[in-house]
Amino acid sequence: MPLGLQAHNSSTGTDMICTAIEAVRAYGGNCLETPVYWYRIEPEKDQYCMELVKTTIDQARAAGLKLILLWFGASKNGHPNYVPEYMKLDPETYRLVLGTDGAVLPALSPHCRTTLERDKKAFCKLMEFLKEYDTERRTVVAVQIENEMGCAGTDRDYAEEAEEAYWKMLPEELSGITLEDSGCERMETEGLSPWKKQFGRHAHEAFFAWYHARYIGEMAAAGKAVYPLPLFTNVMVGENGYEEAGLCYNSGAAAGRVLDIWKAGAPDLDFIGPDIYNQNRREYERICQRYDRADNPLMIPESPIGGEANAMNALIAAAKFGAVGICCFGAESALDEKGNLDEECRSMALTMKTLNGMAPLLIRYRKTGCVHAIAEDEFETSHYLKLDNYHVIAHYLHSCSMNLGYMQNTESAAGRKKVQVRGRGLLVQTGEHEFYLGGAGLALDFIKRPHPQEENSYRYLSSRYAGQLNFLSVEEGHFEGDQWVTDRYRNGDETNFSQYVLEGQVIRIRLNPCTGM
Repeated sequence: MPLGLQAHNSSTGTDMICTAIEAVRAYGGNCLETPVYWYRIEPEKDQYCMELVKTTIDQARAAGLKLILLWFGASKNGHPNYVPEYMKLDPETYRLVLGTDGAVLPALSPHCRTTLERDKKAFCKLMEFLKEYDTERRTVVAVQIENEMGCAGTDRDYAEEAEEAYWKMLPEELSGITLEDSGCERMETEGLSPWKKQFGRHAHEAFFAWYHARYIGEMAAAGKAVYPLPLFTNVMVGENGYEEAGLCYNSGAAAGRVLDIWKAGAPDLDFIGPDIYNQNRREYERICQRYDRADNPLMIPESPIGGEANAMNALIAAAKFGAVGICCFGAESALDEKGNLDEECRSMALTMKTLNGMAPLLIRYRKTGCVHAIAEDEFETSHYLKLDNYHVIAHYLHSCSMNLGYMQNTESAAGRKKVQVRGRGLLVQTGEHEFYLGGAGLALDFIKRPHPQEENSYRYLSSRYAGQLNFLSVEEGHFEGDQWVTDRYRNGDETNFSQYVLEGQVIRIRLNPCTGM
């Protein structure tokens, strides 16, 4: 489960990568995302150099991190920043998009076959090198193709070849695909293009999405033929503003509205990952829901590096939507001038430490209903979970007085320092009476629910023995691979009250199925 940070756009090949690696360590992550640049790999036409890639892999290996390489090729947020100079100097051969007014836009056209062939060739050279240099070690766990592909400032390409394509019959792969809010039911279809007839008011976006998807799809198919690593692309999400392509986000992008078109056009991608910077939880969950599909596991390649909202939302992505990976953008910015974790980043770092500590369980119990997120909402002091056999009450430690044994009372100076965080955690039920809890600033009470045949439920529930004091064992520990390792057993004062987690730790709780009644 890749959990980590993404380096800034110009850091690869510089000393900043060392800072990015230190930031990943400070977050408790296991993975670094970093770009490799087309113009560095192919400085002159058909002259390829992989020294940058080799150095980057070696740095990740030395740090004990996994690596996701980002192919900054024809598109960086839709712009051709990273293409070789021979292409930038020849716009007649490597054609740019034309807008509605016929003016040139700073984006390479996905309709230009020559551009695709050059991009594909360079990308395959990268994959050849990875196969040769990294097959045994598998430091590189995935490769991202392009970055937030699409085009701003227009809804599609209006060049002559694009215009001709717009009036042709639709590809068979798009048969039966419809888009929400297309307005097709209100249209007269006479004289309309096939795209307009099928996709209505979103026809131009659908058209542009298809050609971007086919571009990426060819890249993915060619790359996998060389070396079958997991391949994906990332997305400038469409759930922004008033959600109009080319205005609120890049048209042609694999936005939620046209995700079916992208899946049809790029079947060799292992997943399409949304870059989610939306802090509003309703928006965040809506995006997760769109990309969490049977044919598309949720992976978030970019998210904010700091902030309380992202720290809470990431837990929900992992528990509710089964996210298989989460990374934050801007690794180097997480550390201050002294190399310490920036204050604004501490909350997200706590969450990532929690996610990484629970990662084997999150993968094993993904989509089983056994993984529960506890993420403190504004004005919330506790959280309730009703499980089959237990009532679970979560208390946020900064808002309630609680004795936690050796940690001292939460009202003491030492106690306040450890609990003054927004409470968050992941609870994974691994057996009928077994749980793992990871998180920070959180304490749980477990109350065993009476069996339906229990005649005197009140006496049962009012007994203290029905609560978490009726445990078999409580262990602090960590995972080594998939194996749980116990570092310390809790008992006595440390188990006489609610079961708690502080500063991203993980505990294993085994409750006693016997009630003593």
